[in-house]
Amino acid sequence: MSSGAVRAAGRGLRRILYLPGNAWILTGTSTVWSIGGALASPYQSLYYFSLGASPVLIGYLAALTSLIASVAQLVGGYVGDVWGRKRAIVLFSFVGVLNNFIFYAVPDAGWLAVPVIVGSVAGIYGPLFSTSLTESMDPSLRPRGIASYSFINTIPSLFSPYLGGLLIAHFGDVQGMRFAFLASGMFGIAGISYRAFALSESYRPVKVPGIREFWSGLLRESRTALLSSGRDVRLLLAYATLAAFGVGMTSTFSVLYFVQSLHFPPYVYGIMVGLTSMASMLLLFPAARMAERVGLKRAVIYASLSIPFNQLFFTYAKDISELITWSVVGGTGSALVGPPLTSLQSDLVPRFMRARIMALFSAIPLLFSVPAQIAGGYLYSITPVLPFIASVPVFAISVFMVTKVREPSWLEE
Repeated sequence: MSSGAVRAAGRGLRRILYLPGNAWILTGTSTVWSIGGALASPYQSLYYFSLGASPVLIGYLAALTSLIASVAQLVGGYVGDVWGRKRAIVLFSFVGVLNNFIFYAVPDAGWLAVPVIVGSVAGIYGPLFSTSLTESMDPSLRPRGIASYSFINTIPSLFSPYLGGLLIAHFGDVQGMRFAFLASGMFGIAGISYRAFALSESYRPVKVPGIREFWSGLLRESRTALLSSGRDVRLLLAYATLAAFGVGMTSTFSVLYFVQSLHFPPYVYGIMVGLTSMASMLLLFPAARMAERVGLKRAVIYASLSIPFNQLFFTYAKDISELITWSVVGGTGSALVGPPLTSLQSDLVPRFMRARIMALFSAIPLLFSVPAQIAGGYLYSITPVLPFIASVPVFAISVFMVTKVREPSWLEE
């Protein structure tokens, strides 16, 4: 390809993508980290199982992750609104990166609580990441900007899960996963080091409270922000909470069901993850365009409708063609719901309380995931397919909740 053709392709790509300022820094560094992270993340439950954890214990570990992460998300949202964004994003990104080396070193299931706790605390930066990402964008272009972020950040998921599966096939469940965690840590150090250097502060608070004032104000400010955010924000939060409950019952056990019950090798599961990611990538920009045409609320409803049906289909899928169908449909739903949902959350909340409300959109669903993940472990120990069947009505009710949200007719920035 000639240099002129390369420049023309670059100009065409820039016209499609929309990642101004901090959005580009956050996207690029997250993608670098994900090259290694996607080697390990699809197989984490399999790693727990191979170290000696039972399905019930795996459910409790997942619940512990959600419980601590929900508190961390609240802390992160408040810190972002009263301290600023950059410092917490960089600090806790590094905590998340270094946690990969703890996972690498754990000798058996009795030590798994250590990296689970450390990784959950690192979630403090999550709502600040989302807030800084969306604050960089023009409100009218947020669906395209979020699609651009997801498109680039999904690229490692096309090939890394398959490579992770090959590591497991070659070195075994435990040693293969340890190499995957090591790679995730190395790529993370590279990406987050650049993030620390290049990221700009997007919000400068007027006052920085002391530690006592910080803790006393945390729950009070979060509660006040939720009560003053309006009916539609609370309905959307109910939707997110119900969807998280359904995901909590199932996501931890998908790879175990695939490998232990359906008897497929791990790298085939990696192929499924890659197909899901590919479907997501191909539909991200159509999803943003759909949101611009039909409105954010309708776009979320249309995309969410596929989730309960696809989950039910998964319980009947047995051969590779059926599983490929499940994977592609699942990726389609995820791609179509992501940009309009994130944009709808951001558009419904005023800027001055956005970090706190975005934190609640992470923390409260995580909190409700705790009983779901525990229940999923017990249900899986009874019959492996049972958590997936039980999640179907939960996802259906979540779709009903979002139908009650009103389309935003104005934006407050």
